[in-house]
Amino acid sequence: MKKRQINLDFTSLLDVIMIILFFFIIFSSLETDNLKKDLEDKQQQVSAELEEAKAKNNKADELLGEAQKKNEQADKRLEEANSAVDRSGDNADAIMDFSENKNLKLHLDMNGENGWTLKFAKGEEIVKEIPKADISVMTDEVRELFKEQGYKADNTILIEFSYDATENGTTSAYLDTMKIINTLKNEYEHLFYSETDVSVFRE
Repeated sequence: MKKRQINLDFTSLLDVIMIILFFFIIFSSLETDNLKKDLEDKQQQVSAELEEAKAKNNKADELLGEAQKKNEQADKRLEEANSAVDRSGDNADAIMDFSENKNLKLHLDMNGENGWTLKFAKGEEIVKEIPKADISVMTDEVRELFKEQGYKADNTILIEFSYDATENGTTSAYLDTMKIINTLKNEYEHLFYSETDVSVFRE
């Protein structure tokens, strides 16, 4: 008796399996995309929260800095007020010298040999002339004048500074003169000066 040969055809089954795999791949891809989007959303949320926290921290640092600055200003004003009380006698002497024409007067003379000269007077007497030179050299000359006049670093010094703004070269000379004055103001804390442009009195 012959055995019957059976041919098995799995084509239909393979089609079903392929369809199942196809849908599995599609849904897996969709699920992965959704998960990726959720993670991206959470990452953006965390980044936003982090930026907000940084902004709040920066604001806190800014407020702290402002508070410290105001506190330093208050301390400085208190120190100045206490100093003013302690210095009332020295200030009175300086004001008395000013009223008696005994304070220093500084005039920017644009007719000097080297272009311009700083002339210092006290009362009716010229006490020093400093011709144009290197700023540091001229500053040393003014510093020496202060010593000759008996000024100390903690003295109140009142200076009247005059110049003629219409004369040629005055702007440059004026700026150099201000550099000298500002340098000395750092050394003589109570150095005060007034400025007068004498050209305003001419018609």
